[in-house]
Amino acid sequence: MQILSFRSLAGCTPCLLLALTQSCSPSELVTGDGAGGASVGSGGSASGGTVASGGTPATGGATSSGGSGGGPTSGGASSGGSGGAEASGGGEATGGSDGGTDFFGASRCDGGDFLLCDGFEGADIDASLWTVEKGSNTAEIVSDQAARGAQSVHLHVDGNFAYLKNTSIFPVTNNDYFGRMFLRVARFSTVDWAHWTVGEAAGTGDGSKIRVGGQYKTDASANRWGIGSDGGPTGDWTTHDTDEGPTEPPTSTWVCLEWEHKGSTNETHFYVDDVLHPSLSTTTTEHGGSSVDYVLPNVTSFWFGWWQYQADPEPFDVWIDELVLDDERIGCTK
Repeated sequence: MQILSFRSLAGCTPCLLLALTQSCSPSELVTGDGAGGASVGSGGSASGGTVASGGTPATGGATSSGGSGGGPTSGGASSGGSGGAEASGGGEATGGSDGGTDFFGASRCDGGDFLLCDGFEGADIDASLWTVEKGSNTAEIVSDQAARGAQSVHLHVDGNFAYLKNTSIFPVTNNDYFGRMFLRVARFSTVDWAHWTVGEAAGTGDGSKIRVGGQYKTDASANRWGIGSDGGPTGDWTTHDTDEGPTEPPTSTWVCLEWEHKGSTNETHFYVDDVLHPSLSTTTTEHGGSSVDYVLPNVTSFWFGWWQYQADPEPFDVWIDELVLDDERIGCTK
């Protein structure tokens, strides 16, 4: 069941730190019919240094997107991690590093007072809430995996993207909102500097976007959570997670992701399993792009799903469950 309602907005806390930046962009893609992906050339500039072509970081600066390299074969939906609980009627829900049993269980959309909450418990993706963009890829409701309830959205992406976009709740009061979703990814790419996005807000303004996702850091041989932008005067940039603890996104296990996009003050914040990651917070002047103000768009749409901007030799399997958009922080237990 989905719930759609409107209320006034609450405030939020200020943001904190800035991390290393990388760049890559869907605008750099040479796409065909949406299947098969495409390679990327040298990236754009970012604050802190210049870009070295071919995916090698310049000293002290950002790296280029692109390059080639093989990734592991596509994984299945095997359970992993700790702290999970079995989802009623569905696949086993296994938590990430900080996930507790109270994150999972029955769907909690029914009766909740949210701007939007979809647990994907219907027979099909709700066309009144979501526009599906997938090219030749797959976006479907499945019952073999669920973080909550009995079902989730499964995306099988063999090149480029598959995502669900909402416009019905926007614009929101003061251009401030929070989001939360449960995410499970079978594998992440190991292609040089592969940049992937699981959520993006866009709208009117100077063309800037707000991205939630991550990137494979070739110099660390690991993926990292990341946030960033493209399309506006700050350029194409991705800030990487540098907070303490396990910073590599887990595979084949459910993780709770949250974000705050506070357009009224041009701040963003990012949480993993109920924990704020300050290195991924941004402000007007503290961000990973060019040395100009980062002004958030007047949001008119938000999409969630999967988009990797570099070609990968193997497909991706991604599951997303109980996505919520609201005017106050949601947390992982609501």
